[in-house]
Parts: sequence; structure tokens; C-alpha cells
Amino acid sequence: MGEAKRKKEAVLNGPCPCGLGETAKLCCFTGQGWQWHKKPAVLGLKALPPVARIEKCYMKDLGSCVAPISGEHLISEAVCQVLMGDGEFSISGVPWLEAGETKIIAPPTANCLCTKHNSSLSPLDSAAHYFFASLRAYLEHDAGMRHALLSGHDLERWLLKTAKAAAVSRNLAHGGERLSGAFARDEEILDMLDDPENWPEGAGLYCTMNAGDLTENTVRFQMQPLTNEHGDIEALAFNVMGFRFVLLLDANDLIKYPFLSGAKYRPGRIEISYPTSTSWVTLSWEDNKAHENLTVQWLQKR
Repeated sequence: MGEAKRKKEAVLNGPCPCGLGETAKLCCFTGQGWQWHKKPAVLGLKALPPVARIEKCYMKDLGSCVAPISGEHLISEAVCQVLMGDGEFSISGVPWLEAGETKIIAPPTANCLCTKHNSSLSPLDSAAHYFFASLRAYLEHDAGMRHALLSGHDLERWLLKTAKAAAVSRNLAHGGERLSGAFARDEEILDMLDDPENWPEGAGLYCTMNAGDLTENTVRFQMQPLTNEHGDIEALAFNVMGFRFVLLLDANDLIKYPFLSGAKYRPGRIEISYPTSTSWVTLSWEDNKAHENLTVQWLQKR
């Protein structure tokens, strides 16, 4: 057996890069070349049995609420732990702080989901934790070639879930003014959270970084709402550890969103290179489109 074949066999008989601990060739390896594919989580929000309606839960229209209100974290607790590391959690840019003020607090919570619906969204929290933890590890430590795999749709839905919680708890502001929390697609938000197939054509994650951009990785998560003339949220800008994205909730209209001209739609892979090794995070998509890799220059922060 040749060296290349031995290496491939070792990878395929090792743990799957999706992090579930299953053997790679029995999990997310497609059997075609070196192709990997992670299916999006099935949440089944619309299939939950009818129980009750709790007014404080933003999923109350599903009629499947189970008390009590959960007091979930605005940003998933596991993601907060990645961002904090051995340090503290700080926050800025929220309406209850002065402009430019940063405050060290415990990770904030919001009473906007019942216990059942908060639990139903937990697969998205797990995907986000794996994404953040992998990025941080790959950016900060040159430990040889590493590979993480997750569904890009799970990441998109986690970003939407996080934005929805921040919006309905009145923790989003624009131009110094607290936003109402309304989304331009409010009636469709639950459908979009439940199933990636319910996202409009052209909606989703856009990388707004250009080839050759130089950026410094920072242990930071930033979110900025983008609103229409009525103050309704149509999109959200995110910075994830130095990676800049926009989550568009409707079809892409370059006249309306000229800043997305040239942006990479649903990147297929994020590569982090060192002089002697490369690690990458692969994002799987179900839309049967070609997805470019995210390639930018990184100023490594040790």
C-alpha cells in the first residue's frame, strides 16, 4: 500500500471531523475523492405536539410551549465559554450602556423562550460551539493539520436564533436608538429556524472579506442589525473572531445591498495556514451550488 493510500485509510478509519466521535467513513465521508458532507440538524419545531401557548416565548404561535420560561443565554453558554477562555465576559454596544462603554458582566440571559423550545434549538448551540471552539484552537495554536466539519445551515440558523433573542429582548440598537425587535420577515422566522429549505433563494451567509485582506484574529463576537426604512431588521452583520459576515434574511438585491457585491455566498471552507501546516473548517450546504473557499491573510495573535 502506498503512503498516500495509508494516510487516507488512517483518516477514514479515524474519528469523523464533525466531532461526534463516529468513524469517519461511516459518518460524513461521502466516498467521493476527499469530499465530506454534514447534514443539517432536524429540529422538528413544526412537528412538536400542541401543549400550550406562553406569551413570553417568541415561538408561542407554534402552540407547543412547555413552562417555565427558560432564561436562556443571549449568546449560547458554551460559545460564551469559548470566548471567555480563562478570562471574563465583557459586553458593549447594547442600548443599556453608554456609547463606547464596555462592561464586564456574567453572560447575559433573556426570558424569551420556553423550556421546550429552548431545548429544541440545542443542536444549533452545539454546532456553534464546535465552530467557535475549532476556529479559536486553529487560530491560536499551530498543532499540525486539523479539520472540523459542520453544516453551514446550522451556523446560519444559530446566528438567526441569537439575533432573534437579542431583538425580542430589546438588546439591539441602531444609531443609538433601541430597536423594536421586529424583523422584516417575522412571519417566516420560525419556518427558517425549523428547516433550511424555508430560506429564500439567495438568503443566508455572505463573507464580506476580500482575497488578500489582512485581519487580526480576536476573541470577539460582534453583531450589528441592518434595518429598512421602517426600522425592521432585514440583515445582520457579524464579526466572528476577525471573520466578517452578513446574514441576509431575504433574496439578495445588489441595488438594495451594494455592499454584498463580490461577497462570497455561503463559503465552503475556511482555511487557516501556518508555515508548515494548514487547518480548515468545512461548511456543508444542501443547495447544490458551488461554494468558494474563504482565503484571506491572517495576522496571527499569539
